[in-house]
Amino acid sequence: MQIDEIWSISAERIRAFFLIQDDVRQDEEDTFSYGHCMVRILPLPPRTIGRFCFPQTKVKFEGPELDTEEIHRRFVLQFISAGG
Repeated sequence: MQIDEIWSISAERIRAFFLIQDDVRQDEEDTFSYGHCMVRILPLPPRTIGRFCFPQTKVKFEGPELDTEEIHRRFVLQFISAGG
């Protein structure tokens, strides 16, 4: 299973999230493993809309369905925002 998303969150915040997870291993600076799922963090150039500038980070999850769904769900619940 593969999930490839772009989030308006800095790579530093995403990296910090994975570093505090007890069951996630850091393989390289921006590569983590959860079970058999590999998670890659790819910082992108900021997105500019008028005077506003937003961080952008691509996050790629790849591995068996169960492991991928488990860590992706945890990630989404950490960063999803209801209305602001």
